[in-house]
Amino acid sequence: MFRPRTLFLAAVLLLPPALLAGQNSTSDFNTFFGMFKTAVTQRDTVRLTKLMASRFDFIHAVNVRRADVFEGLDSDNGQQWTNLQQAMQGTPVTYNGDGPYKNSRMLQCVPNRVIYECLVVFKKDSQNLWRWKSMAMPTR
Repeated sequence: MFRPRTLFLAAVLLLPPALLAGQNSTSDFNTFFGMFKTAVTQRDTVRLTKLMASRFDFIHAVNVRRADVFEGLDSDNGQQWTNLQQAMQGTPVTYNGDGPYKNSRMLQCVPNRVIYECLVVFKKDSQNLWRWKSMAMPTR
């Protein structure tokens, strides 16, 4: 006789993968963001490195080495760590506009000068996994 749990597992395994893939877009991001937020709170650079995009934009530069990102977060007595931690109190918003951040989610952070914007950006990679793409300060 099958147990209810066994029947449920069998039913899930028989569902078409495409049906399951599109179903969890929001929950996938929420799971990712929860892990990201915890890593930022703990300044867990190992975990954050795993959550980063392979090409990362930091402050005003593109394709920045990961070690340089963490060095930048640590500079000025950790000012950008504090900035990133404060940004985690916000709610990411979806950005569907054009450009390199199309179809991403963004958080506001505090720019280091009033002429800049400050954005923490999350975007899916080529394997459809959410990644931390940027902490950028584009000109307003």
